[in-house]
Amino acid sequence: MTPVRAALLSVCLALGGASLAAHPSSVSYARFTIGVRTIEGVVRLPMDDVDLLLRLDRDLDGHVSPAELETARDRVSPYLVKHLHLSADEADLVPSIGALTVWRDAGGFEYLEASVASDAGRSLRLVSIRSDFLVDLYPGHSTQADIAAAGRTDRFVLRAGAVYQRRVAEPRWRTPALAVGAAAILALLWFVRGRRPLALAAALVLVAGAARADVIMTAAGLNATLKTMERLTQEMSRGSDAQRADATFQLGVQADALATLMNEEVASHGMEQRELLDLALSRTKELVVAIAYNRDKKKFFYDGAAFRQYLKAAPRGAHAADAEFTLIAYQFYQSDGGDVQRLLAAAAAKKSFLARYPAFKADAELSLYLAIDYRDLYLHHRDGGETAAAEKYRLLTRAEYQRIARRYPGTEQASTARQLLRRFDEETRPRP
Repeated sequence: MTPVRAALLSVCLALGGASLAAHPSSVSYARFTIGVRTIEGVVRLPMDDVDLLLRLDRDLDGHVSPAELETARDRVSPYLVKHLHLSADEADLVPSIGALTVWRDAGGFEYLEASVASDAGRSLRLVSIRSDFLVDLYPGHSTQADIAAAGRTDRFVLRAGAVYQRRVAEPRWRTPALAVGAAAILALLWFVRGRRPLALAAALVLVAGAARADVIMTAAGLNATLKTMERLTQEMSRGSDAQRADATFQLGVQADALATLMNEEVASHGMEQRELLDLALSRTKELVVAIAYNRDKKKFFYDGAAFRQYLKAAPRGAHAADAEFTLIAYQFYQSDGGDVQRLLAAAAAKKSFLARYPAFKADAELSLYLAIDYRDLYLHHRDGGETAAAEKYRLLTRAEYQRIARRYPGTEQASTARQLLRRFDEETRPRP
């Protein structure tokens, strides 16, 4: 890839990520009551996260109903049992899962609520509770727990590596919490005792200092996208020809947007959201939507299959120009500019598009791609000692830059074309 081609890729990805949304960290909640021989409780997990992992919303209407929860019990119950760890006197207790319901907090945010219970069959002495819910999505996910015994309630943050322990057979209560963490965290938990769970979560985020306001890729957003893609895949096989074609195009739009979002996430946060990225790749693969990481370009790319399928089904359809432009852009950004025959074919495709769609919304951008193709052809012929051919593409490059600046005044593409033209003239100016 030439430096100009690579720079354009970076700029376009940056412009594409102009909207960054902040959202609260994903947090679960739980309440446990330790009895003489039993541990009973309620666990609440963010519904979006659980839905993304376990696919609860089977009708893809964007909501998980109580009936869908009950239908998914054979997936939900094993997940809860696997990630909730109860023990008494160093012997593991297997919790049984009771009612599954949809619970909403004061802000209307939905949670999966599950009742849990475990009977040790004997008097409890030393009880341990730990959980690692949703670490499939967020390795640092936490559960804010209230744990009651003998009229006293402790608040504890359950997360991977943290264990709550309490000796319940002693006449005097001992220190309730033994966890992996600093004394400052325990002091903070004591300070916020009795306050609302959201206040506790906010305080912990401040102490951690690792929270980001520019959250880009979220479980809720990925979940919504995957469900939309699944619904569109279903629509591609039913309805009229026009409806199937439109669903095909919209599937391509969703895949393209997801690949762009994944690139923005990696560019902004590296691989902090590896679990979500891996999940996105595996689930789109199930939908026969090919998004892959290009190691040479260090970017995720959608292969554009839905756009090609749309153009085959509706070559003069309402979305034909958008689909064709997107495929041309894919080819441009994944090319290194080193194959002359591909450059010639790509330039011809761009010229054809501009002739057929003279008023298309992205013609200025496409014209810039064409100018870069001409520039790469000039460099190839110059380096090969082909003077006549090099001069031909030098003139075409200059002419295209000038046309962009003249035809699209006031645009970023016009400004870029003027800068590239000045640089090109400096590079091609005869040396004394």
